[in-house]
Amino acid sequence: MEEQPLRLLVADDDEVDRLAVRRALHQAGLSAQLVEVTDGAAALSALMEESFDCALLDFQMPVQDGLEVLRKARAALVETPIIMLTGQGDEHIAVELMKAGATDYLGKAALTPERLSHLLRQAQRLHQAEQQYRTLAEVLPLTIWTSRPDGVLDYISRRGFENTGIPPGNPALWQRAVHPEDLPRLMERWQHSLRTGDPYEVEVRVWRGDGTYRWHLIRALPMRDSRGRILRWFGTNSDIDDQRRTQERTTRLQAVTAALSEAPTPRQVMDVIVHQGVAALEAQAGAVWLVTEDGQAVELVSTTDNVRPLTRGIERIPLDVPLAVTDAVRTDRLVSYADALERDRRYPLLAGQGFPFEASAVMPLRGSRGVMGALVVNFTQPRTLSSDARELILALARQGAQALERARLYEAAQQARAAAEASEAQLRNLLAERERMEATLQERDERLRAALWASGTGTFRWDIRTRALEWDENLDQLFCLPLGQTVQRLDDLFALVLPEDRAGVMRRCEACEREGADFDMDFRVMGPEERVRWISGKGKTFVDASGRPLYMTGACVDITTQKQQEAEARQLAEFEQQILGIVSHDLRNPLSVIRISASMLLAREGLDERQSKGLTRIISASDRATRLIRDLLDFSQARLGGGIRVVRKEMDVFELARGVVEELAASHPEREVELEQEGEGFGQWDGDRIAQVLGNLVGNAIQHSPEGTPVRVRCQGVAGEVLLEVRNEGTPIESALLPNLFEPFRRGRQAGNGAGSVGLGLYITRQIVLAHGGGIQVTSSTEEGTRFAVRLPRRSVTPVPIPRA
Repeated sequence: MEEQPLRLLVADDDEVDRLAVRRALHQAGLSAQLVEVTDGAAALSALMEESFDCALLDFQMPVQDGLEVLRKARAALVETPIIMLTGQGDEHIAVELMKAGATDYLGKAALTPERLSHLLRQAQRLHQAEQQYRTLAEVLPLTIWTSRPDGVLDYISRRGFENTGIPPGNPALWQRAVHPEDLPRLMERWQHSLRTGDPYEVEVRVWRGDGTYRWHLIRALPMRDSRGRILRWFGTNSDIDDQRRTQERTTRLQAVTAALSEAPTPRQVMDVIVHQGVAALEAQAGAVWLVTEDGQAVELVSTTDNVRPLTRGIERIPLDVPLAVTDAVRTDRLVSYADALERDRRYPLLAGQGFPFEASAVMPLRGSRGVMGALVVNFTQPRTLSSDARELILALARQGAQALERARLYEAAQQARAAAEASEAQLRNLLAERERMEATLQERDERLRAALWASGTGTFRWDIRTRALEWDENLDQLFCLPLGQTVQRLDDLFALVLPEDRAGVMRRCEACEREGADFDMDFRVMGPEERVRWISGKGKTFVDASGRPLYMTGACVDITTQKQQEAEARQLAEFEQQILGIVSHDLRNPLSVIRISASMLLAREGLDERQSKGLTRIISASDRATRLIRDLLDFSQARLGGGIRVVRKEMDVFELARGVVEELAASHPEREVELEQEGEGFGQWDGDRIAQVLGNLVGNAIQHSPEGTPVRVRCQGVAGEVLLEVRNEGTPIESALLPNLFEPFRRGRQAGNGAGSVGLGLYITRQIVLAHGGGIQVTSSTEEGTRFAVRLPRRSVTPVPIPRA
């Protein structure tokens, strides 16, 4: 920048601000040729017509403001670095400017020679890097593209224009090249990345100039500045059409292989060949013809349901009859025709027969001893087989022939063993073939189990004998390796693990080498910006016949979020325990002192009415606070401790109920509380807890029922258990509230009348009942009122699982 003057555009309607820019350039020692304009229209015109090393635009200018000039310039593909000058210092404005394509922004209040010089140098370096990048992008075998932070494409490499037919120099038309069915999914994923800043990856079909669509993998990563703002998106389009087609063909053949492995008899194998061939080629019908024993004809042995009626009476065709199936068997090659005209021309015997299929493909089934028959697939519409379809039917016929040959061998072996007619040489051959098949199946089974075992983000294979490692690119990213660097040996892996976990990982690997143990361990690695990342690694060790470890196949996944959640949960539990300690010790003791002191003062003589009432309120308030603490402790014990602990002893629950009812009736002389008892009430319960249940239910009934109405308590002793029932009149509980009535912190519409309630009474009541192995139900209606029914077994039983909050 010092060797030759910079050519700069300064757009600002304020002469003082322009003078400040000139002074800062001079003080910074920068030689610059300035072009100064005073409004947005002139600035845009200069950017469109002339070349500048950088442009300094004021955010607020007459005619057009700086943001509008910036957007129009970037839309016209002006690549000049643009630094916005703003006097507002608003972060939202800065974000909007960067999204619109600004190289950087500078507050006028922060305009100093050093700051301006730094921004100009940085803009120049960035511009030069972009030019180098674009030059490199033109020679890569991929389509390279970039976009502004708002998602508008401003560059596509030459290959992208050539492959898709998009008019050169107009990257905004890229959507025209995407298949209409894939475009909504692509745009949804792209908008998500623009909102969140997450990396972008999606597979879509893209139009090619030859008139076809091909699958592409589109990826994009954001480039950020030192403050984390997105400056630009960089993306690539990779043609994966051949890879997808190969994968689809492999998947289909794997399905065929799996189905054939489960078909032990020749008839089952042929049925699989027919139905899998029809499904793989998306045909409408199919059949398998096998050569007869005399080798003079073919016989129909397996068909789809819609073919059998058409072939009735012609299940055997001599090989000298000119048809597609006989041609394929005689010539041992694929025979196909694309439409009815070609069929009738090549095979006149089918003309005028009302054959419902337009196109067919016939593939010979070749075994180790020659052609065994042919697979026929039919299409109701004209169809020309693509190269992929030809390869698929060839592979299908090859696998089918091998499976049919194996099934015949297996069937022959079974017959030979049953008849005891096979010679010793034949038996050895069959056993050798069977061992080979079993070895193949065992190898496939090992690969399948390894694949299932290694379900995760990245996969690896460790050769235990040489300590060499093979792993995929996903593991490079998972272990935060720089681009182009990977791990090839076990010692390289150890170096990536944090020192605190390295010894454990090494010991586990030694056990795998020594004993053939599997690897299952969580450990930490250091990510970018010195962030620790948790990795969960699992590996399956395979051994030879003598038990010596050979290799391991496995996978690693990122569990950092899970570990953070576990740590937060532990901290929360510790905090709750501390709070419980405060509540149980530091609050109850002062409350006890307050109540005792108030009781002693109330017992003195000579107190007037005002003093007595005040002391009575103190005692009542301390009792309510004590009950609140008790409820909170019970709630915490039930939620964190797995249920409320009860201490059973022999008692008469009827006598306990009378005491609770009498106490509540005495404390509410204005209300009528009735008690009805039937049977006998002896059993084993925790008396204090059962009294707490009755006190909560009767207290709620008194609180939520109209004055002047009775509250009825009924105790009934039956075989093996006691039933307690509390009923009151009044407005019924809403049906929508009943399912959640026993949940914690639930308060009724009249909860304000129950001073000191936090909505835990019914929750604790239910927990106490469940701890006794019982149950509680509630019904509420206008006619019957509200009824709580408690069932308590007389003796200890295994309690039902206690649901936690």
